[in-house]
Amino acid sequence: MTLFATGTKCTKCGTEYPLSEPISVCSKCQGLLDVQYDYVRMQEKFQKQELKGSHLGLWRYGKALPVEERFVVSLGEGFTPLLPAQRLKENSNLMLKLDHVNPSGSFKDRGSTISISKARELGKREVAIDSTGNAAASLSAYAARSNMRCFVFIPSYTEAEKVVQITSSGAIVLSVKGTRQDVHDLIEEAYRKFGWYYCGFMVSPYAIEGTKTIAYEICEQLHWNSPDWVIFPVGTGSGIVGCYKGFQELVRIGWITKMPKLACIQPKTCAPIAQAFLDGKLEIVPVQRPETVAEGLAVGNPPKGKLVLDAIRKSGGVAQTVSDNEILEASRELVAREGQFVEISAAASVAGALKLLDEGIIERKEKVVCELTGTGLKSIKEYEKMVPSPHIVDPTLGSLEEALRKQLAQ
Repeated sequence: MTLFATGTKCTKCGTEYPLSEPISVCSKCQGLLDVQYDYVRMQEKFQKQELKGSHLGLWRYGKALPVEERFVVSLGEGFTPLLPAQRLKENSNLMLKLDHVNPSGSFKDRGSTISISKARELGKREVAIDSTGNAAASLSAYAARSNMRCFVFIPSYTEAEKVVQITSSGAIVLSVKGTRQDVHDLIEEAYRKFGWYYCGFMVSPYAIEGTKTIAYEICEQLHWNSPDWVIFPVGTGSGIVGCYKGFQELVRIGWITKMPKLACIQPKTCAPIAQAFLDGKLEIVPVQRPETVAEGLAVGNPPKGKLVLDAIRKSGGVAQTVSDNEILEASRELVAREGQFVEISAAASVAGALKLLDEGIIERKEKVVCELTGTGLKSIKEYEKMVPSPHIVDPTLGSLEEALRKQLAQ
């Protein structure tokens, strides 16, 4: 398989590295790295017609990814459904990208398959990640698949459902007291000391390479047309930044003709990126102690924050905040009206889309894709607070009829 990736480049100082260099950030200035491609050759040699009949999953776009095919570690991730949302908003054109149906239950599988495949290509046997849960659950599954040892650092407030999923894969899990930033600072010291290959989504260039395939899939599912808007719930920012790169590439190689507008949605109590956008600022002010029901979005100082701002502004998009109550209401509406049982954090995209529609920022006729990032099975405790308990009945028809009358009267 012909690859078009040529190396990585620091987004801060411009230093370039070969793909064989096993680093996560620039060794000179600690800046974020971006995978570089030969787009002239890609346009000439990579044709969308060759995708017809190819296997499903995001590796159908393997030529536009930075790993040789023989090193790929896959669980069947990607090419998730894109469905119209028919009951969420009257006379709107909302669509739902169902990334919560990925193998580990979240969109993080896109970044994990690239990261672990790259680690395998580099000959690494030990990987490490810090996460609020989803990325760690995902990476540990792929590490298990490739027989790698995985070290996971999570904040002590991580939901129990996610902790069980991570530990079940055989990962070595360290629960860190303190904030999300404290977790990141500790693992940074640890992977440098112990020589682990770092796969943290907060800085990894390969996480973005995985999430850029969301753009490829959306456009292919829309018959190689782009939507008007793509709405993301944003924590670290790897999803929206990757998607922006994907749309850029598709325009550059001529597979689509326009870039959609991107919207960054964050909870009001942890909105460092959205607040900077709304205030018209270039710098992001970190949130010291974020508290929100959307646990996966509680990233107070996202390293990719400036890249998110850049993606929003250059795409002509927006950033918006939503309250915890708006996120919870969107969660209820998604499952009750559309049958989509999603993680509370994932529902922020829909809460944001509905708010932008109400404000007139998004027009009713515009085609809008909301990214649903994780399964509701990772937010069981929050759902337990929202839904009624089942009615207990005796094994008799009379008891059943009485219970039905009470329930239907509610």
